[in-house]
Amino acid sequence: MPQAPLWQSRFAIPAAAVDLFLDALETDAISVAAFEEPAADGADGALWRVELLHQAEPDREALAARIAPLAERSGLRRVDLTVAPVAATDWLARTAENFPAQPIGRFWVHGSHIAAPPPAGAVPIELDAGLAFGSGEHATTQGCLLALDRLAGRRRFRRVLDLGCGSGILAIAAAKLGAARVIAADNDPLAVAVARENATRNRVGHRIRCLTSEGYRNPLLRTFGPYDLILANILADPLCALARECARHLAPGGIVVLSGLLDRQAARVIAPHRQAHLRLRHEITLGIWTTLVMSKGRS
Repeated sequence: MPQAPLWQSRFAIPAAAVDLFLDALETDAISVAAFEEPAADGADGALWRVELLHQAEPDREALAARIAPLAERSGLRRVDLTVAPVAATDWLARTAENFPAQPIGRFWVHGSHIAAPPPAGAVPIELDAGLAFGSGEHATTQGCLLALDRLAGRRRFRRVLDLGCGSGILAIAAAKLGAARVIAADNDPLAVAVARENATRNRVGHRIRCLTSEGYRNPLLRTFGPYDLILANILADPLCALARECARHLAPGGIVVLSGLLDRQAARVIAPHRQAHLRLRHEITLGIWTTLVMSKGRS
């Protein structure tokens, strides 16, 4: 599939400010990540490099205006912002170089550039990083895969919904673990097309239906439900807003995996789901990111 030009903006901040910036900028790009930079000789502490990936050239002045109050709240005098294009071919080549096969629970997530066979007993998922979120390298996706692996070891799920499917990685994982019917939904038609392509590539396309939906609004979501399992790797605010709809689409005893949130956002996400009569089963924390597993009833 042809890749659209990408743009990247980046800046460095102290470790103490990372959570604030990631939380505030999570909707300003198709991906936001932070990486620790080694401390220079004589420096007081390591800085973290924040990188935002954009589908098109961002408005530099508008982005700088978004960052300025965050810098002020963090006690920083200034933040040096750089914005530059990333050629699609360069991005994919760099991704291939930096995207080794990843064992995540039973899953073995790898790009098409990996020629080695999967380890014995592993569940392989082939994905190439692209514009649709979810190639296994982010802690939010990893948390969902670990939760799915744990849950599938205890029961079999017949009907699964992957809401905000991105690349379709979670839908593919559920299908490979035996789910009879999986719905992969996203509000981005490009993501839906990518998910459909990835499902076919992984030989589970016949069990995954990909469709466009803003939250739970597509009436087909109710037609195919209720669901034994809902996987929602989105963001904290939409997870809160969709809590009641999530509960309505869950079958009695159903389970929902909620991700895309920082650990300090967990309590805020749990609250509306508890109000919708869901209970917390357990949490998976990877670095600063948290994945929640909640259920409808006491299954």
